[in-house]
Amino acid sequence: MKAHDLSDIHNVEHWREYTPDMKQYIEFAKEDANLILAGHKIQDVYIQFKMARASLMYLEIDNYGQLIAENDEFHLTFIRSKFLFDALALYNYCIDLSWQVLYLYHGDAHFGVIQDEDYYIQATADCNLENLQGRLVKIAKRDGLFKYINDFFISTPTSEIRSAYNYIKHRGTFHIEGLGLNDDAIPIDMAGYKLKMLNRKSINIEEWKQKLIQFDISFVKYFEDIIFTLMPKNFTGNSVSINSMIVTALELGDWEKKKLEESNTNGDNNDR
Repeated sequence: MKAHDLSDIHNVEHWREYTPDMKQYIEFAKEDANLILAGHKIQDVYIQFKMARASLMYLEIDNYGQLIAENDEFHLTFIRSKFLFDALALYNYCIDLSWQVLYLYHGDAHFGVIQDEDYYIQATADCNLENLQGRLVKIAKRDGLFKYINDFFISTPTSEIRSAYNYIKHRGTFHIEGLGLNDDAIPIDMAGYKLKMLNRKSINIEEWKQKLIQFDISFVKYFEDIIFTLMPKNFTGNSVSINSMIVTALELGDWEKKKLEESNTNGDNNDR
């Protein structure tokens, strides 16, 4: 399959519709602010996913112009290896960010989660697979949802690209077939012994392009299911009423006053 066909066959442009705008902040900020955080993170996934697809498509270009010194096989292999590594990293970012969608959705839902930027920063920093499991199973009572996420995580397409990403992160890099030698021993006899050389695991660009295409397809289904499960139908759109704006403004004012009163009370207690 060609990477250029992915956008037509597995279109994800509708993910962009979950980007929070004025309508979402006004309608959901008071009691459903978790939806805003989840929508914001869906947008993050969308952006990284589209960049990953772009990197895959760049693997299929024949003329890279000024990006390479010469249009020979060596330089073509080099620039394609760069786009392959880019796509591998970007798809892995999408996995981590998909966990954040779930983690933030099942977190706090009051004004404070969007009024206090530190909350968002800390919540995303705390998110990993283990903490997500704890939140889904213990707080949200959604162990079935965690099983679905974990099944995707340990599936062959995901585990292969996750292992490759971690290999690069911890071991260095792969050897790309066509980019020089990768011998495991000196090619000269050493008195009947073989003097070994450090080498790298070797990968083929076309083979790994196909692996990433298969992951792309599986991720679309996985993330579509997450969005469908979490996000209400009335979240998207951009129509907002004046009445909703007035109500939210009053509610925000009350919340800010209450927060200030609590802060002053705590300050008085600390002075005693």
